[in-house]
Amino acid sequence: MKDYEVIVVGAGNGGLSAAAYLAKAGKKVLVLERNNLPGGCATSFVRGRFEFESALHELCAMGDGTGGKVKGSVRKILEEYGMSVPGRFIDDAFRTICTDPAHPVDVTMPTGIRDYIDAMEQAVPGSRDAITGILELSRMISDSVGWLQKRNNEPKLFEYAELLYKYGDLLKVEPCSVSEICKRFDLPAEAEMIFESYWEYISADPDNMSFAVYAMMNYTYLNETPWIPLERSHALELEFDRVIRAFGGDIRYNTEVKRIEIRDNTVNGVTLADDTYIPCRYVMSNLMPTTVFGHMVDEKEVPVRERKLIKARKLGQSACTIYLGLDIPAAELGIREYNMFLYDSLNGHESYESHKSLDTHNDFCVTILNNVLPGASPEGTCMLYFTSLYPEDVFKDLKEEDYFAMKDKVARDTIEGFEKSMGVSIRGHIEEIVVALPVTFARYMGTPRGVIYGYEPDLWDGMFEREQSGHYLDHTVKGLRFCGGHATQMDGYSQAIGSGREQAVFLLEDMEAGR
Repeated sequence: MKDYEVIVVGAGNGGLSAAAYLAKAGKKVLVLERNNLPGGCATSFVRGRFEFESALHELCAMGDGTGGKVKGSVRKILEEYGMSVPGRFIDDAFRTICTDPAHPVDVTMPTGIRDYIDAMEQAVPGSRDAITGILELSRMISDSVGWLQKRNNEPKLFEYAELLYKYGDLLKVEPCSVSEICKRFDLPAEAEMIFESYWEYISADPDNMSFAVYAMMNYTYLNETPWIPLERSHALELEFDRVIRAFGGDIRYNTEVKRIEIRDNTVNGVTLADDTYIPCRYVMSNLMPTTVFGHMVDEKEVPVRERKLIKARKLGQSACTIYLGLDIPAAELGIREYNMFLYDSLNGHESYESHKSLDTHNDFCVTILNNVLPGASPEGTCMLYFTSLYPEDVFKDLKEEDYFAMKDKVARDTIEGFEKSMGVSIRGHIEEIVVALPVTFARYMGTPRGVIYGYEPDLWDGMFEREQSGHYLDHTVKGLRFCGGHATQMDGYSQAIGSGREQAVFLLEDMEAGR
């Protein structure tokens, strides 16, 4: 058997990015993936005439440096790996709808900072000064993140003076929540609801989510414009596959890792589901620490810090996604947006709390892929995806005999809610329907409770806090590092790619230093 220096467990975006970096650096890399395709959540499946994306919405930080756009950090990473993935930018950020009769909102927000501010003022007169101030603060935060990324989030001691001088406000607002900053700027409630529309992308209560983290993501979407690959998820993932192999790396699909072998706090190799043992000194895990230390490592080898972190952190949100293939174009239904959020409350905190129960959860995101990629489904058809997110295990008491009835109920309630909110009828046009509850995601991804967002960010455990501990403090086992949507840069396609490169840099340093 070929000898490998690094084994990457899991071929999600984080694992693939890490593998590409390490293989490019000349290391002998093996990627092991239990499914038959790369990508993790970034995948698709076919039902009838339709190829549904399991999770693809859009990527951020993909600015190409033209038309006034800066070159985004994720695009730079892909170019560094020699990847070429044709894509297109999405002009509108989102459409958000609040169905509360006392505070109705229905607005489509464009990308571009000036256009966004103008649209906000038109939707909520008197909000211009507040939203302008918030976005200027967001620009400073975005610039500071770029400054930190150039230093792989580890500035030298003498560089901290520059950080404080140029971006001192970052340290002031990072501990503040999104809601707190909006109130400091006196942003009207309707405008705050619109501004916070992306909160479900981060999977956190706006009252307990770092403004700095949210502002950076929101500003990147607005300034660099959301982006989607023309050939969808598999175009991105197969390009990762191509460059990894071109750099001399190996990838094995349909190959499940059962155990990561650790002795005396040091990685020794991995054992596969068929009991094949592969020795190596370094492992990059695309799987969550909860999964690894809970099921794949000898209990005696779990470090105390990992036990504490797993107990302290809250699992991110689980998803229920309804995939519809309709026998009618979206335009004939009067639906022209790509990305929509439907909430029944202006207050983000109230919405978050309502998601903890099936009885009170009435919100969902809607993605209409055809409105960005017209050829995504056969001519005369369209695909709609409805996603509801749950911060608690709302299905924990569901009995096996009631499983399919529950899927029917969730789908029926969601479709009826959409029809009522939009004033359209889609039930008579449904050609294909697939309902994925959290157990579906758990089975495919191997995550606890089927969570799709790793760990829920908190004011004590957001991106900046994770970055500060991601090199040394969280390197608790010699030879083992973690990357992906659960890691330092949190959830999302783009963040996972960035996390993979970042942690690969650290692992390469480990190898060179013999630690």
